[in-house]
Amino acid sequence: MKRYDVVIVGGGSGGYFCAEKIKEFDHSKSVLIVEKDKIGGVCLNYGCIPTKSFISVAEVVENFKNSERFGIKSSFTLDFLKVFERKERIVKILQTGLYKKLLNLGIDIIFSKAHLRSDGTVETENGEKFQFKNLVIATGSEDTQLPFAPFDGENILNSKESLSLKNIPSKIVIIGGGVIGCEFATYFSIFGSDVTIVEMFDTPLPSTGNTFIKENAKKILQKNGIKFLGSTKVVSIDNLNRKVSLSTGDSLDFDKLIVAVGRKPVVGVEIENVGVEKDQKGFIKTDWFKRTNVENIFATGDVTEGPMLAHKGYHDGYIAAKNICGLKSERMDYCFIPYSVFTIPPMSHSGKSEDDLKSEGITYKILKSNYAENGRAATYEARTGEIRVYLSKEDKILGVDIFGKDSDIIIHQLLPLIQNGIDYKKLKETVFVHPTLSEIVSELR
Repeated sequence: MKRYDVVIVGGGSGGYFCAEKIKEFDHSKSVLIVEKDKIGGVCLNYGCIPTKSFISVAEVVENFKNSERFGIKSSFTLDFLKVFERKERIVKILQTGLYKKLLNLGIDIIFSKAHLRSDGTVETENGEKFQFKNLVIATGSEDTQLPFAPFDGENILNSKESLSLKNIPSKIVIIGGGVIGCEFATYFSIFGSDVTIVEMFDTPLPSTGNTFIKENAKKILQKNGIKFLGSTKVVSIDNLNRKVSLSTGDSLDFDKLIVAVGRKPVVGVEIENVGVEKDQKGFIKTDWFKRTNVENIFATGDVTEGPMLAHKGYHDGYIAAKNICGLKSERMDYCFIPYSVFTIPPMSHSGKSEDDLKSEGITYKILKSNYAENGRAATYEARTGEIRVYLSKEDKILGVDIFGKDSDIIIHQLLPLIQNGIDYKKLKETVFVHPTLSEIVSELR
């Protein structure tokens, strides 16, 4: 039986990045990844990357549609099969590159389901067993399924199946107005589908608890031709006739129904065999340093509490790797994990929202800047957008909200200040290149 210093179950963001960092911190450690599907996990294969591949094409389509504003008369034909093949090619290139990188680092990889045995070993499907000094569980999450709308891979689709469509449906109904629902709605609408989002709460992105983001999301969806039905529930689904009945008494016809009501953790190994605990929501319990209640077993990524984001998984893996390698422990603070919603234009956030500050009774002041006042935004014909920064009495950044072109890039100018408690005045002393969208940050007042 082969013995490893570290066995990692799951080759997604929280798993492979942990493996990389362990090798960076201590190259002598032996590391094995056991992955049941494809290296890179949901993000690379069925989530972030393929979705953004489609969003990138949608941005090009929008440029064609608006080209006359730049003095260019144009026409275009969208070949969606080629768009799909491009997505597949991008995923394959990144997946192959990641696999080779891990092997070159000296990390072993086995493609198999993993089983955690009571004798403290990991067993693969062919019966091969591996001992470990440390175990990292990074088994990820999956789409939540509605009891009255089971995924069938044909008419009622989860996110993975939606990304496998090779033609553009005429009518799409999306149940759920969260990040996944909004992003799918964005590119399908721009590609020509008639898209309706049905959301039980009154605004899109309800789980953000961020009024600024939610209100602007609603405007962005409307701008992109997406119908949003808030405060509405799906009562029943007639799959045969492709009809959705709503709590309002209305009904919607669909060619494809996409269920995007959230994701749930998938532990994927028999953790009860070694006494690892879960919480009431099904997440593996960990401390601030990603250690479970069993000293030599860690858990990272979507299978643990916190935002289900690939970069949260990366940071989980980083912290677990440091602790496994005996380096100074670092505390994971989820408050400052940033996120971007890749609508067109995108929306981005980090830290506390204004809603958080009000509910917590924290004294703050707001600095604002508008894209309409930015010279480079004018040249892009991208005048719609705003940034808000929330400051403490000591001029420390408590949070930031942005919507507008390249907000997912611009926010990174503020993240080092937010995450390291650096005085906002340091930013004001920085000289920015002119004219750039980045100056929106320097123009805050």
